[in-house]
Amino acid sequence: MKWTNDDVTMVEKFIDIRNKGYYCDGGQLTEVYNRVLEKTAPPTNCGSCMRARITELETALNQFKKTLEVKEETQPKAKITKTKKKE
Repeated sequence: MKWTNDDVTMVEKFIDIRNKGYYCDGGQLTEVYNRVLEKTAPPTNCGSCMRARITELETALNQFKKTLEVKEETQPKAKITKTKKKE
């Protein structure tokens, strides 16, 4: 999976639109879906198909965010040392 900041923002918007009971642009959704999940699905205006794609993207986004959290926790923290100013 390949995520950019724009992809994360778009998927979060798709999720918000779905949660409000509306439909997003099927072409735009499919473009992000195919790019992020590396698939070749055709564009669709089928409501249940779009909801399924958003749900799949939401699951992938949550997994991506968990992976980032684990990486941040396992990286050693930089040690900060204070030095006196030379006069």
